[in-house]
Order: sequence, then structure tokens, then C-alpha cells
Amino acid sequence: MTDRTRCPTHERQRDQARGTPAERGYGSDHRRTRAQLLPQAIGQPCHFCGEPMNEGQPLALDHTEDRSGYRGMAHLSCNAADGGRRTPR
Repeated sequence: MTDRTRCPTHERQRDQARGTPAERGYGSDHRRTRAQLLPQAIGQPCHFCGEPMNEGQPLALDHTEDRSGYRGMAHLSCNAADGGRRTPR
């Protein structure tokens, strides 16, 4: 069973419309900054939920809505939920 809400064709169309990771603000600078901040994030609170970020958990570097800066490291699920709340469907 899948948690997708679209058929494979429409899922591909949606992904293509989103643009490449670099076009969405996840280029080499973002990946480099994330790699530098990741070790420091372990044990620190997620800036969304306040729970600690633990070794082995999927983590994300959250950027501001205008992509001009970063808000900090967060659990990947917390970051995705925030993006889902702000993204029109």
C-alpha cells in the first residue's frame, strides 16, 4: 500500500512542476551548510516541536520562506509538515 494521493503519471507531473532541488533552494550551498550544521544539531531541540534531534533521525535544514536565510535544523517530519501547511494544493 502507498501513501501517495496521486496516480504515478500525475505524481510525476507534480514533481516536474516543482522544479529541481537547486531551483527550490536546495543547491550545493544548502547541502554544504546542512552538512556543517548537522553534527551540532544532535541533542539540540528541533525549532518546530522542541523535542531533541537524535543521532540517526532524518533531519533537515529549514530555510526561510523567501530562502534568504535559515531558521535552523529540524526533524525532517516537522519541516515537511510546516511546508505542507504553507504550500497551496
